[in-house]
Amino acid sequence: MSNYPQDRFDKAEAVTGRSGSHRRPVRRLPWWVKALSVLGSSGVIIVVALAGITVIDARLNFQIPSFGPTPTPTPTPTPTPTFLDPTTLTERQFAAVTLTILNGTTSPTLPADVAAILTSQNWPQPTIADASETTVKESVIVYRYPADQLLAESIANALGIELIQKSELYRGARVYVVLGADFVK
Repeated sequence: MSNYPQDRFDKAEAVTGRSGSHRRPVRRLPWWVKALSVLGSSGVIIVVALAGITVIDARLNFQIPSFGPTPTPTPTPTPTPTFLDPTTLTERQFAAVTLTILNGTTSPTLPADVAAILTSQNWPQPTIADASETTVKESVIVYRYPADQLLAESIANALGIELIQKSELYRGARVYVVLGADFVK
C-alpha cells in the first residue's frame, strides 16, 4: 500500500478554526439533533400527504356499495313558492330591475295607481306607457329572459295578477305589466 506524502497540515492539532485543506475530523451531531430532524421531516411529510389526500378526496366522489335492502327514498314535499323581496336586493340588483306598466284600458289613472302599489312595496319606480290597444281583457305580467321569471312572479304576486308569460314581444324593460279590464275594480 502506498503512503501519501506528508505535508505541514498532517501534523496539525485539532483546532476549532479552519486548518489547511479542511482535513480536520468531522464533527458528529448529538443523537437528539438527529432524532429531532427525523421527527420534523416525518411530520412535514405526513402533513403534506394528508393535505393532498384531502384535496383529492374532495374532488372524487366514491360510491361505496351497501349490502342488504336498498332503502326507499321518502318523497320530498313540494316547496311553497318563494317570491323576491325587493328590500333584500343589493343596490346593483335593485338598479337592474326595470319595470314598465302598459295601460290596456281606458282608465287614465290606473297605471299611476299600479305604480303607487309597486313603489309602496319597495319596488323601483316603473315606467308608465299606453298599450297599443285599450281593449285588453286580462292583465298579464310579461318577461323575456328565463332569469327574470322569479322577478315576474314576485311582481305578479305583489299585484295579484295570475297570468305570467314569457315573450319576445316586449323589449327594453325586464318585466312588463300589461293592465287589462280585469284589473279595474
